[in-house]
Amino acid sequence: MSDRHVYEYALLRVVPRVERGECVNAGVLVYCRARSYVGVRTHLDEARLLALDPRVDLPGV
Repeated sequence: MSDRHVYEYALLRVVPRVERGECVNAGVLVYCRARSYVGVRTHLDEARLLALDPRVDLPGV
């Protein structure tokens, strides 16, 4: 029988304007308590974010 472990994840999202309800995925966080593992990968599609809000503070994000 193979060792199976529960991995949990959370999406990292940027919400440039809350009132419009739009968001852009910017990364993922993965966690496994049994293996003492935490990993994260990020990637921001700046063009997509600017399409949602041209005034977004990119360096701040």
